[in-house]
Amino acid sequence: MLRRLAGAVTLALAVAACSFPGGSEPSPSQTAPTPTPTPTPTPTPTASSTSDQDRRALDSSLVTDLTKVLRAHDEAEVSLALTPVGSHERPRVLGDAPPLIAWSTIKVPLALAVLHSGNEATADIDAALTASDNAAAQRLWESLGPPSEASDAVEAQLRRGGDARTQVPAAVTVPGYSAFGHSTWRLTDQAAFTAALPCLRGSSPVTDAMSRVVAGQQWGLGGIDGARLKGGWGPTPEGYVVRQLGIVPGAKGETAVAVQVRTGTHEQGTAIMDEVAEVLDHHRRDLPTGSCS
Repeated sequence: MLRRLAGAVTLALAVAACSFPGGSEPSPSQTAPTPTPTPTPTPTPTASSTSDQDRRALDSSLVTDLTKVLRAHDEAEVSLALTPVGSHERPRVLGDAPPLIAWSTIKVPLALAVLHSGNEATADIDAALTASDNAAAQRLWESLGPPSEASDAVEAQLRRGGDARTQVPAAVTVPGYSAFGHSTWRLTDQAAFTAALPCLRGSSPVTDAMSRVVAGQQWGLGGIDGARLKGGWGPTPEGYVVRQLGIVPGAKGETAVAVQVRTGTHEQGTAIMDEVAEVLDHHRRDLPTGSCS
């Protein structure tokens, strides 16, 4: 059953915890300047899209219902990738999936990198993952050493999780935004990393925090009982981006999910995320599931 989202007061408190200065994304309630296009060290690949193979690999009724949501929002770019937890198979994609900025979803491998370095940083990891606290995330980044070392440390965790190509900028590419938040994280790479995440040694503090996201950020996958998740959002020259990665429990295991929406506003993006999550929740028994061996 989908949980009810908290009221406006709770949302306002959660948004306040995700304040813009020093972090990777602006609060949805703030008027932030749209960043101008800036060269990024990550090469731009060709966008992926739904293939016949992806459709055949997923339950037909699940594909039908998800496709209805995607087609109902032709004013937006909506896509998602699904893959069993613990699996090394290619994530199954529905919708066009252009490479987009990670925003605060990158805080997941960032937190993992800090733990891997031997620094528990419990309070900052909790704040960065449960409330998307940008100041806490910045402290985590700085704890990893100079920017180049911090970049390498986060990339190392992405590689541990099966993401072989995502690069994390060492330097700020857009003034007013963090370096790591402007990583370009492709949807399929994000889904592959999420599928590996709970199976990685030392990841339990991260996945535990992902199960305790504050009420005001429990849109999308946060409405599914037992889901562990992290969202990210912010403006780009091409439109407002809302992203979410998560681990959804199913009938015989768990499914790694990555969803991205590019539309006009934060509210429009999260509303579409809610519709996608409703379909996934209804089809829990049809999701491709797996577990850590």
